[in-house]
Amino acid sequence: MEYAAWHRRSIDDPSGYWAEQAKRIDWHRPPAQILDDSRRPFTRWFAGGETNLCHNAVDRWLETQADRPALIHVSTEVVPDGATESERIYTFAELSREVQVMAAILSSLGVG
Repeated sequence: MEYAAWHRRSIDDPSGYWAEQAKRIDWHRPPAQILDDSRRPFTRWFAGGETNLCHNAVDRWLETQADRPALIHVSTEVVPDGATESERIYTFAELSREVQVMAAILSSLGVG
């Protein structure tokens, strides 16, 4: 399906479209309702659902794709050596280690 068709579907049938997309991630608790627009303009998506962003973005790929690119960081900032462009590619395994380091730092600061 091409982009225009995907976009049209998301506009014409947002609940159906996003219900299909929700099947593509892991849930601790699946949503009871995909789109709750009973209190417009305070629309709630995936009402009652609970998931873990880090698990879906990083952890779930470690077993099958640990050595594949997970994040490509491109910077146009000037760095100490005067270069203006840099690129760093993190594999899922490397990204997982970085996340664990940051989690340990936050934990040491009392973040739970």
